[in-house]
Amino acid sequence: MVRLAAEGLGVSERSVWRWLGSNPPPGQWPHYRPTRQDWDLYWDHRGNVAAVWRARQAAGQDGPTLRTLQAAFRRELLPGDRAAVAEGEEGRRRHTVYLRWEPSHRNALWEADHKELGVWVLAPRAQRPSKPWVTIFLDAYSRLVMGWALSLCPSSAHVLAALRAGIAVDAARGPHGGVPEVVRPDRGLEFAATAITRAAASLGIAVVPTPAYRPHLKGKVERFNRTIAQQLLAQMPFWVDGPRAADGRLYGPSVEPMALETFAGRFADWVEEYNTRRPHSALGGQTPLQRWEADASPVREVPDEDLRFLLLADAERYVGKDGIHFAGHVYFAPELSGRVGDVVQVRYMPHDPRRIEVFVGDRWLATAKPQGTLGPQERARALAFRQAAKLEQTRRQAAASRRARVTLAPITGPGTPEETTEAPP
Repeated sequence: MVRLAAEGLGVSERSVWRWLGSNPPPGQWPHYRPTRQDWDLYWDHRGNVAAVWRARQAAGQDGPTLRTLQAAFRRELLPGDRAAVAEGEEGRRRHTVYLRWEPSHRNALWEADHKELGVWVLAPRAQRPSKPWVTIFLDAYSRLVMGWALSLCPSSAHVLAALRAGIAVDAARGPHGGVPEVVRPDRGLEFAATAITRAAASLGIAVVPTPAYRPHLKGKVERFNRTIAQQLLAQMPFWVDGPRAADGRLYGPSVEPMALETFAGRFADWVEEYNTRRPHSALGGQTPLQRWEADASPVREVPDEDLRFLLLADAERYVGKDGIHFAGHVYFAPELSGRVGDVVQVRYMPHDPRRIEVFVGDRWLATAKPQGTLGPQERARALAFRQAAKLEQTRRQAAASRRARVTLAPITGPGTPEETTEAPP
């Protein structure tokens, strides 16, 4: 009889036996709906229905069995609602369906992001390992990695370095590059720096940051960050999410982590493989480079010298007796003569110490180079500039002295004094 009843009701025999032993009989709660008090308890216990049932039992309330109460909440709530109660916004987003938007052509939109890479590396002159950061510019149309920069602490300088690498068309790297129409970063301070907005305005790039806590609006670069962890970092020693021993130490070689320069080389090789040889499921099996080359939209290029001048990071420095001390170098330019003690603006290209651009306010003053790299002709030019400035100062002082020798004639009586000029000796 129990078996026949279970088949007729479409439930298990165990459920029929439980109903037969329940008090009151199950027919009293065939379509139970949670009450307002049940909903309050459900929220108070973060979606734990068993805790709701126990609270009802402790209060001496008559009601359904635990399984019936769980089925009632499942009927009344969507999976996303249940996840939101238990986990908050993260759970709700995991069950939310999003629209997918694709740009119509290459360089229509670049997505940008910072990402801390979960692998230990050893920086130059460092005693302890650290985790590097990468700044990425990704073309949303082709999924090409346009530009990237590694650092131990991201800054606007690294953003500019990655942006310049993406815009510059380098034949050794490939045909991709050019100026994007829109760049979509998050609201990190590095992307909101004055140097970034000035460079974007100079190049005609619209910077449209995503609203706070809305990472899905730049989902392509967020997905690329996960690809880095899955396909590159997980294969490396000292991956922070790798297997660990009982004492918490990472399994791995008993040597120091790889140097930052070594990691940068491996990262560059992986990016090249991703761009040129890895088929992309969202592109119908094409590689990002194939997708880029299949589009005939024009690419707006910028001459390299203009690009270098525009995409420079800012810093303020004092002019010292020997020049400008910056990034471990002493930079010198003849135009700095006479400006010891002045505050100037230094604009520089990250990771390129060969020269800096010196500004006074918004006016360009000079291009300065490290003193150790100055050749004989540049040193001679600096000495000639200083000598010319000295001669000009001497000439002006001599003219002032001649004007000072104009004296008034002695006053020997009433009347207007007359000017006289002493004869030269």
